[in-house]
Amino acid sequence: MAELGFGTATLGRETDEEESFWLLDAAYEMGIRHFDTAEAYGGGNARAYRKSALGVDDVREATGVMHSSEILLGRWQRQRGVRHGITLATKVSSGYRAAQVETALARSLERLQTDTADVYYLHSIPKDVPLDEPLGALDAACARGRIGALGVSNATGGQLAHAARAAARLRYCQNAYNLVQCGQARDALAYSVANGIEFVAYSPLAAGFLTGKYGLRGERRIPRTRFDVIPAHEDIYCQDEGFQALARLEAVSERTGVPKHILALSWVLRQPGIGLVLVGATRREHLDNAALAAALELNEETAGQLSPAGEARA
Repeated sequence: MAELGFGTATLGRETDEEESFWLLDAAYEMGIRHFDTAEAYGGGNARAYRKSALGVDDVREATGVMHSSEILLGRWQRQRGVRHGITLATKVSSGYRAAQVETALARSLERLQTDTADVYYLHSIPKDVPLDEPLGALDAACARGRIGALGVSNATGGQLAHAARAAARLRYCQNAYNLVQCGQARDALAYSVANGIEFVAYSPLAAGFLTGKYGLRGERRIPRTRFDVIPAHEDIYCQDEGFQALARLEAVSERTGVPKHILALSWVLRQPGIGLVLVGATRREHLDNAALAAALELNEETAGQLSPAGEARA
């Protein structure tokens, strides 16, 4: 079964500093040691995205601080003195030229209050820059001790293979993986398993869609939720494939008496080849739910009923 990691995109966006520290403490106390962030995660970043992409200039976040996730995670690890006992992972998305990724790395390390990122990802595969350029620069940063290992995020199997050839220290692939999107990650997961790359699954609950709150009977603009601060999630999940996954999940939940979110997360945790599953939280109960999902006995028959046709089963 995969391990649990803490995805910190909500820090400073859906949670203020006090709430964020409380959640980080709770995650650490329950044994989570992998903490994932990105330069793009922040209350200010989300506001800027809506203004740029949607022409909407309003306030929906707990704070308006740019890069708030890295800043709060950095303050927390320094105040708690836990740096050497945790894995810190972050990502670059502000530019993929060699000089740009080197600058972004330096700024992320400053916000995280550390000298080294244990894992550093390209947040996406660049469209207008040869992949070898940013990966070559970051491979060199690894050699200098600024990065422990490299990763790519949101990559296809072919892109992952290219990245592995371009960077000798590439060790991680992080993609969305849930009951809606698992098919899109199939090739990248297969390549990871065959080549010793750690596959990290993010958004196991489909940004909250698989809880049912955004479904056919749900409200899609619940304040301070993912669909509210980043409305593009609606375009991804509120489609036929998403509603079909939610219908399967609801049927199994009714039959077994296990809540939908517990079943959905347990299914991802038990998928062959996945090494780490990132869970987010805005309340302590979200972390408690993750622990329940990890402890759930999910048999092959139930896992098969949840799975899309043709997908792997636990």
